[in-house]
Amino acid sequence: MPGDGSVVGTIGRGYLPILIAKLAAHSGYSKSWIICPATEVDLMRQLAAEDGFGTLHPNLELVPASDNDRVEELMGKTQALMVASDDADAAGGVVDPSIMNYLLDPSLASEMKRVVALSRNLNGDGMGFFVSASKKAANAQVWDTAGCVDAFRKFESDVQTAAVGCKADWTVVRAGTLKGGGPGDITAAEIDVEEGKEEAKIYPQYLYESYYELTKNDIITWQLLFDCNVRGVKLAKGDVMKGPGFKAVFTATDPGENEGDSSRCGVAEAMVRSLKVANAANVDFGVGTVASREMPGEEEWNALFNKCLS
Repeated sequence: MPGDGSVVGTIGRGYLPILIAKLAAHSGYSKSWIICPATEVDLMRQLAAEDGFGTLHPNLELVPASDNDRVEELMGKTQALMVASDDADAAGGVVDPSIMNYLLDPSLASEMKRVVALSRNLNGDGMGFFVSASKKAANAQVWDTAGCVDAFRKFESDVQTAAVGCKADWTVVRAGTLKGGGPGDITAAEIDVEEGKEEAKIYPQYLYESYYELTKNDIITWQLLFDCNVRGVKLAKGDVMKGPGFKAVFTATDPGENEGDSSRCGVAEAMVRSLKVANAANVDFGVGTVASREMPGEEEWNALFNKCLS
């Protein structure tokens, strides 16, 4: 099991891998690094930044995908590898097994202790016509199992095989429709401070506030509203969480607690925190949402994992 001083690497595409890498840097690990495609370095720096000037956490390194020497150097020191993608389309959301086999070659990943991979709820409960319709009409990131299950199951199998090959444990974390990912309402927090009120809860360890502008499709982005309203988390062992069913059209961009949703922040927290949970080795569990203005604290997370994995 990786300790506090471990090196944590992240691979994948989309907002979630950046969030995971930034959160790992904030979580006491000696180094967190993430592979960056050449065309996305500036965007990833912006989202992983600590401020509006692109300043990164001192423990976080963005590694160009073209720098093979640096990737291999880091892999030789890495105790935990995080694998995640926002993409709800199997064609773009599953990591090529050749990449997994390269990074987790036993001769390269000699220090590896744990591989944590994001998969999806694949049981098919709460899916169907209404979910497919909401994906087409309201939110392309709605999780729909249609045509994806076999690809994700193969991905899980590839991850487990690669992890076992380098004598590491594996953890599969399941999600539904991913929502949110930012620090919360910065503006509200600033107003509260000016007026002498109790400061609104913000989380600088999550994606920088520019995330909300990047994902905005209305006057007020529902992603921000979601992050303000749904910080709570629930965990369930195995592949048991349901989709939204006939409510899917109404929940696709709804900023409240809904069956079938997973908070990016909650998923990232669960993945990073699972590294220190002995019972999270060689199991799968799902992450759902609970309405709350605050994320679970340390004791609450311990209770969530104990209840889920005992």
